[in-house]
Amino acid sequence: MNFLRKLLKPSAKLSILALVVIGIVIGAVGFFATQQTLHATSTNAFCMSCHSGHSLEQEVLESPHGNNNAGIVVQCQQCHLPPQPLQYLVKKVIVSKDIIGYLTIDGFETQDWLETNRKQQADLALKYLRSIDSATCQNCHNSIYTNPPSNMKKMAVRMHAMNFKKDPEKRKTCVDCHKGVAHPYPKK
Repeated sequence: MNFLRKLLKPSAKLSILALVVIGIVIGAVGFFATQQTLHATSTNAFCMSCHSGHSLEQEVLESPHGNNNAGIVVQCQQCHLPPQPLQYLVKKVIVSKDIIGYLTIDGFETQDWLETNRKQQADLALKYLRSIDSATCQNCHNSIYTNPPSNMKKMAVRMHAMNFKKDPEKRKTCVDCHKGVAHPYPKK
């Protein structure tokens, strides 16, 4: 009780100490809560809670990102959220508006809505991936230029090598050639 009284006593030394301690505690709790929220909202289960009526999850499972010899199944956030912390936070803020769309767009969770809007949504995703130089692709395929997989076709190895030799500003990014790798890219 005496400690609490001293801590709350209007003395410059203790009130600054009290503010520092309170600030550290609030900061730590806020940081932990933010990390837990970001993690919880970056799971396939969370993504599919709004996209449950869409074929998106099945498309990934049937693609090379879900059906491959390595047995790796790529999760939504691995492609749709950048690995860099600041870009990750910015993207999370941007996509939070999608929850409003889910709540306000009639039929959003239906396959009909997806098919009607697939091209527009795919083009937005491609534009975003180009803006981050396909960082999400390169996070997993990080040695595609320097150490291509042994089962990669010779033509693909040559194409990647030629692209890598270009100045960075003139290089194509992954999605320029690999559209529709996880979800079918609409022709119309």
